[in-house]
Amino acid sequence: SSLFGSRFFGAGPRAAMWQIGSRVCVPFEAPAWAAPLRNVPKRRLRLGHFPTPLVQWGPLPAEEAHGREFWLKRDDLSGVELSGNKVRKLEFLLAEALEQGADCVVTCGGLQSNHCRAVAVAARSLGLDSHLVLRLEDPSKDDAAAACAEVGLSGNLLLKRMVGAKLYIATRAEYRTHGSDGLMEHVRARLAAQGRRPYVIPLGGSNALGTWGYLDAFDELIAQTAKLCSFSADGACTNDAGFFSDIVLSTGSGGSLAGIALANRLAGTGAKVWGFGACDSPTWFHGFINKHVLPHLLPLAGAGVGGEEPLAGLRSEDLAEVRDAKNLGYAQSAPEELRTIREVAMRTGVLFDPVYSGKALHCFVGLLRTSPELFGRRVLFWHTGGLFGLWDKQPQLQALLEAEPQGPGPDVVPVFDRTAAL
Repeated sequence: SSLFGSRFFGAGPRAAMWQIGSRVCVPFEAPAWAAPLRNVPKRRLRLGHFPTPLVQWGPLPAEEAHGREFWLKRDDLSGVELSGNKVRKLEFLLAEALEQGADCVVTCGGLQSNHCRAVAVAARSLGLDSHLVLRLEDPSKDDAAAACAEVGLSGNLLLKRMVGAKLYIATRAEYRTHGSDGLMEHVRARLAAQGRRPYVIPLGGSNALGTWGYLDAFDELIAQTAKLCSFSADGACTNDAGFFSDIVLSTGSGGSLAGIALANRLAGTGAKVWGFGACDSPTWFHGFINKHVLPHLLPLAGAGVGGEEPLAGLRSEDLAEVRDAKNLGYAQSAPEELRTIREVAMRTGVLFDPVYSGKALHCFVGLLRTSPELFGRRVLFWHTGGLFGLWDKQPQLQALLEAEPQGPGPDVVPVFDRTAAL
């Protein structure tokens, strides 16, 4: 085989299973409810640890007054270095990269991009080099060459550099001028001129192929929901509430939201899907999904599902409600957002990242306080990971913790307190 360290198993194109190092590429069978969709992938890699846990969750701030049931889908536990939602998309995207004979990958994101970290780690496990275009978030930094010396090793950057990713730094002005596609094409062309075989992964892994990661994830959720328990005060297990009334998640590039929302429609589960945008506007997210995802998946002239209207012409606005959660801007954390992350961590033991899921969490909790009537009685928050981004917020988090009331005393003390009264 021409693939790095690969072996082949089975007979025939549909039965063939590849092993690349410790990773396995297997045939993919779409869920039955996805039968109307086009461009179904034939193979996927096994990169993540699935199924991820589905757990009852709480108490959340403002929950007690409204008597709702909260659940958490923990895609933050899809792995360690690969933790988060991106690995589901990469199982399909990197399978295609290997089929096309790529020897390296190119993608794009912010300095603390979870997506770029997952790409770098997954690519290395498959014997592929990764080339990451990283956007500076500070608008005052207008010299990319000077910024290269200051990139450092905080958060996701440490993991990217530990697995040997090549980083290409772009200023915000360069990003506005060329866009993510233009910047990635510049790097791709440079690599191709050197005789390399690059495979370009779009921003966030969000295209029609990557969206299959969350179409498939929704089928995982359906199977788990059929077996879950709601525990009453006396410890009894019941499952009489049906599916979730609402599904809440962060969205940064639109792919995970598109997959969950479209799957919810196709499977007829009837939840209201909420996307809380960590960047851009609701109009941008709907426009992206309508232009880059749905046209490549929906039938050209659709038959209806369950006797309902044809799928052709279905739009993102029909599938999900998107709210603006970026606040100060992408990767910029307002003090109140970090306080919400801290409060939920103290109440539930679950940590959220400050760039994506933490922003969604803050807006979600805010709506629970101000407009609880918007949500039904059984709400699922889909945790999309990103824990490593917390390390980049250390100065802000330290100031937040130091400003908190000490309660019975400081949280860091010597074992033997020599200043205490005898």
